[in-house]
Amino acid sequence: MNQNSWITSGIITSCRHKRELCKELQNNNNATLASCYRDYTKILSMVIKKAKIIELDKLTLNSHNEVKIAWGIMNKESGRNKKRSEIKALNIEGKKITDHQIIAETFNEYFVAIAENFKKQGENNLINDDNNSMDNHTHFMEQTFNKPYPSVECKK
Repeated sequence: MNQNSWITSGIITSCRHKRELCKELQNNNNATLASCYRDYTKILSMVIKKAKIIELDKLTLNSHNEVKIAWGIMNKESGRNKKRSEIKALNIEGKKITDHQIIAETFNEYFVAIAENFKKQGENNLINDDNNSMDNHTHFMEQTFNKPYPSVECKK
């Protein structure tokens, strides 16, 4: 689904003409020109709405999976884009890492270390099941997550 495939050369030309009318109206406070600008804006707005509707109708009619297209249209119109941030670099102990394989391994090591800390501390009975005090759980969490999380730079 192209981002703005409904925009035609005629709509672009009309938008330019509307801007020219607006600039002219700012320089010349003429009632006839203001009326012309308002009418032109209303007509252009209707043309844009109709162009969007026609484009969406084409998408749904030509699709094999109408539900998927419908959800895509709803997400696009509501501003929910599936833009995922790609990790560009990882800063580990002052060293900038850009190799994706090393970045993946670093995250894996980090989360494995957390799991190992859980296992180790469970074996050491840091949490006493008889004592459900909040301080005891807080201490356990502080001990488990003692390894600092690496800083991440994402592409935008």
